[in-house]
Amino acid sequence: MALKKNKHKEKPLYSVLISVVAILFALLIGQTTTFISLEHDLLDYRFKMRGSIDISDSPIIILAIDDQSDESTPARWPWPREYFAHVIENLIEAEVKAIGIDVIFEQADFSPGGEMSDQRFADILAQHNNVVLAGKLMVPTGRADIITLVPPYEKFVETGVPWGLVSFNLDEDGFYRRYLVGQTYNDRIYPSFAAALLKIYANLDPNTEVLEMEDRFVIGPYSIPKINSYSSIINYMGPSGTFPRYSFDAVLDDVDFDLIIDYDLDSFDDPGDEELGLPPGLLASGMLKDKIILIGSTVVELHDDFPTPFLQTRDEEGYFVPTLTYGVEIHANMLQMILSENYLHSLPYIWELLLLVLLGVLVFIITRYLPTFGGVFVMILLLVLYFVSTFVLFGQWNTIIQVSTPILVILLTFGGHTIYRYVLSQHEKKMITGAFAHYVPAKVVDQILADPEKLSLGGEEREVTVMFTDVAGFTSLSERLTPAELVKLLNEYLTEMTDTVLAHDGIIDKYEGDAIMAEFGVPVPYDNHAFMACKTAIEMQKKLIKLREKWEKEGKPELRARIGINTGVVIVGNMGSRDVFDYTVMGDHVNLGSRLEGANKFYGTEIMISEFTYDYIKDEFHTRELDLIRVKGKDKPIKVFQLIKSKKEKVSEDFLKMLDVYNKGIQHYKIQEWSEAIDCFEACLNYVPEDPPSVEYRSRCIEFKFNSPGPDWDGITVMKEK
Repeated sequence: MALKKNKHKEKPLYSVLISVVAILFALLIGQTTTFISLEHDLLDYRFKMRGSIDISDSPIIILAIDDQSDESTPARWPWPREYFAHVIENLIEAEVKAIGIDVIFEQADFSPGGEMSDQRFADILAQHNNVVLAGKLMVPTGRADIITLVPPYEKFVETGVPWGLVSFNLDEDGFYRRYLVGQTYNDRIYPSFAAALLKIYANLDPNTEVLEMEDRFVIGPYSIPKINSYSSIINYMGPSGTFPRYSFDAVLDDVDFDLIIDYDLDSFDDPGDEELGLPPGLLASGMLKDKIILIGSTVVELHDDFPTPFLQTRDEEGYFVPTLTYGVEIHANMLQMILSENYLHSLPYIWELLLLVLLGVLVFIITRYLPTFGGVFVMILLLVLYFVSTFVLFGQWNTIIQVSTPILVILLTFGGHTIYRYVLSQHEKKMITGAFAHYVPAKVVDQILADPEKLSLGGEEREVTVMFTDVAGFTSLSERLTPAELVKLLNEYLTEMTDTVLAHDGIIDKYEGDAIMAEFGVPVPYDNHAFMACKTAIEMQKKLIKLREKWEKEGKPELRARIGINTGVVIVGNMGSRDVFDYTVMGDHVNLGSRLEGANKFYGTEIMISEFTYDYIKDEFHTRELDLIRVKGKDKPIKVFQLIKSKKEKVSEDFLKMLDVYNKGIQHYKIQEWSEAIDCFEACLNYVPEDPPSVEYRSRCIEFKFNSPGPDWDGITVMKEK
């Protein structure tokens, strides 16, 4: 069966190309808005899974401009600047280390008495060097190329008070995860609000600048990892309310400032009464000493609240509720991260690329060396392990690694290699189908396609049954017919014979003119190959009987075929050149099968089987021993048998009686009792006139009776022809 070498083997270059394309495509998709948003959501989820960080030793306290303070003060918001001046004086008295006011005083107070209020505030700022005010960079809507610096009111700046930018960096999905450590404006880097407070709290030189390096910001001894230009990602300590918080009026309310009657308790400098169980105020308690006080709004109507990774928190009943984080709390989170040096790190870009390559290689190995279902299982396991590892790295080592892009690489690489292997398998199936469809049964082709490993390419030892058929007298027949008539007759014969072979799970190895070589038990192994071969041979002779009846009516020559069958271990596989080869069988048992086909003519039989095949089928078929022969080219004799019919088929009584007498005649023959043997074989001819094997043995016995073979005769018949 001629095959052409499969040119569609998996090529390493294509496999590498698939992995590279998958990585590039994943990187491209990862930059789309949808996947950037997904990456942000996955980062937020890691924050929630990690939970809040213990900040019990944090020096940061928030002084909230809240609804209570607005209700308790004589003036409504916006308050006179003298309120802030009074609070600063009280905080200085409480020995706080630094004060940050997250309120932008960008212009003068135009309310009645505003000028005096501004002046008092300016005087207080001039007296103390540990207060930080807020400024901002404004970007008008739709005019990203026009940026305006908005510093505090000039009167306050002239006091020399430090100030920092409170602008936030908004992510694509509207969440605030990054903090602008410093921003460049007119070739000068302005520090952020948190950076300005850091310099005061850490006793750094007021002239210390924010230095921008390739991968970090440097403020004195503090090195803050960058996530992109100007900004660092905030390691949020928890949701809104994580930092200790007091109302603004808790510091404003002292003996020198009168709140509205119901609120005026002079609580700030109240020494308390231990006997009555009254706690001291913030001043006497010492709770504010050496702290960083951040003053900012928590009034919802002022809209100084923003979505952060801790947007959802659980209420007392365990339900998730939306919770915005106030701007002053965002500054607190950033400042706490710097002070504790509890930074979030991301992998350098080159390491992210190497990670993608590693994942692509792993998926390639999975798809190349594992079966489909096993590969899917391992691929899912890899996805789960990678996903879990991103949470472990974040929770344990503050490391942020991308989730969506690497997972895309895994899925795209797996999908690409799976499709590639599917295409190759289709080519392989076409090759197998093309090679075997006309030679083997359809169900055998299906088995090979389902498991190509069953088709061992290259050769292996296997026990099979071989069959050889040939048309008797074909040479003389071909001389009587025109080429066209011969081809038509031969094709009709070969078609019927081939269909019979295929119908009984055999394969056609090759045609040689009128001869057919077939095998049973290949390419897919099965146990009853000897039985199927014998059954096929009998069916072939039955079909020939019907064909001869048909040809007789058509006036065509009547073909007769001889069949030889042998069973044994042979070499099965592909034999030939590098590119074109035959799927065939080779070995002594193949040659023996061919000799048996030719040996039929000496006994007048149609189907001859070897003793090896006989051992497998003797209980299923009627047979009779023909001879002990030595075929040409072999030294060892082989016992051969005539295959007659299946034992399930009806055989005439005369034929069965003939077989019994025939077997007795064979026994007399073997011990050189020629007269007794002659009587037996003549009796056989009475039951079945002109029985060819009986005629042959009667002739032999008559010859040996008058010309004895001698005492050394071994009963072996030597076949001198192929």
